[in-house]
Amino acid sequence: MAQAADMAAVEPMVVKAEPTLDRQWTLTLGAYLKVQPEFMGSDDYEFAASPIFSITRADRLSRFQSYMDRPSIALFDSGVFEAGITGAMVWKRDSSDSNKLLGLSSIDYAYEAGGYLQWYPMDWLRLRGEVVYGFGGYEGVVANFAADAIYFSDYFGGMTLSAGPRLTLASSGFVDTYFGITPEESALATALGNSLSPYEAGGGVYSVGFGGQIVKRFTPNITGKVFAEYEYLTGDAADSPLVVQNGDRNQFQAGVGLSYTFFLGFE
Repeated sequence: MAQAADMAAVEPMVVKAEPTLDRQWTLTLGAYLKVQPEFMGSDDYEFAASPIFSITRADRLSRFQSYMDRPSIALFDSGVFEAGITGAMVWKRDSSDSNKLLGLSSIDYAYEAGGYLQWYPMDWLRLRGEVVYGFGGYEGVVANFAADAIYFSDYFGGMTLSAGPRLTLASSGFVDTYFGITPEESALATALGNSLSPYEAGGGVYSVGFGGQIVKRFTPNITGKVFAEYEYLTGDAADSPLVVQNGDRNQFQAGVGLSYTFFLGFE
């Protein structure tokens, strides 16, 4: 009886259930190292870096993500249809970055915020659209649309290959900021030996293109990517003296990316 009383006095042990792995929230951080045009419309290239950022559940880590996707947070995800918020920062453009910009005003950093929709009409096809409003360096609206065909290969321990077309629309606030030339800028540029005529750019279809990538998940935490993108400027952006005289409407990007995923331990 005494032994039974001692046992009854022992407090029961509480076992806390661990979060289900595939329902845990995760944070993915990383960066791309790439080659890109020195400025929008340039025919000269430079090395640059850009961030990788994503918050999602663990069971969505294997879902496809493109280099062209802005950093985003999913607010709704049914597995087939996804919607959320997205944003990015557009790097500043200094007139001292290139002799081809002499006489033009510098453009400050721009910040973009908006939303995205994503749909898998088939397991191997992803459609995605992003619409953002930019402020700071430019004020206007930019919309990106992409379709990616996705294929998983067993080679080299498994990797994902994808490719598809791109389309970008932009308002005059964006296009005129980066491709327009005021009379004052034209006069100063000409005086400095950079003969650029005054030009006012309007909005519309900014570019069409095509891109692809290869993704390899080395461990549950570490993922590597190789990508290449081609963009063909159209409309008022392509007709700007900055492109016709000093640049190229054919724009290329290519690079590698590496990211690390943190499992946050809660659902």
